[in-house]
Amino acid sequence: MGADCRHCLNTPIPAIFMAGHATLPGQMTDEEFGAFLAEANSELAEKQVELSSKHGLGAFRRWWSDQETSLIRLFDAADRIVLEAEFVPIGTFSPLSDTWLWAWANVTTLRQQREKAEKLKELAGLTGFALFEDADTFKVDEAMAWELAAVSVKHLGAKGCYRAPSSDRSNFSFLALMKLQIVQ
Repeated sequence: MGADCRHCLNTPIPAIFMAGHATLPGQMTDEEFGAFLAEANSELAEKQVELSSKHGLGAFRRWWSDQETSLIRLFDAADRIVLEAEFVPIGTFSPLSDTWLWAWANVTTLRQQREKAEKLKELAGLTGFALFEDADTFKVDEAMAWELAAVSVKHLGAKGCYRAPSSDRSNFSFLALMKLQIVQ
């Protein structure tokens, strides 16, 4: 989450959530979800600041991930691996079409990674928002993509999130960082 995402912390519930909201017994009310969303955004902002200050997240020259091992490696300007992290894929945001696709629904994601990401479907039952089970792409802007990532990071108990750009920057894969290892 970059400095430009501070506006996400105190906003009302986005319309995309409301469109898929079902008021069912045992699920969050709108007020409870608003508080949950604000808390998730605040927690992610704190985690991202810590990752940036302690590990330089956001300043790496390039990244490389291996779906088979669930590892992402981040490289410095000298092309040395500086940080390695286990990850769970969250989803992909396309700024060209302003759409989101959950990792568990993405056929280009390895089956074992999709299975790890399926834990995010639990958010539908917890919150009452059907979009957490939506296997199709749906419209979001970048701020909303970060909010989906924040709720996902909170639910997974992750250390933070890495927004991995594709080589042509046509889309960004959001990855929940689970275990970090400094490489020297």
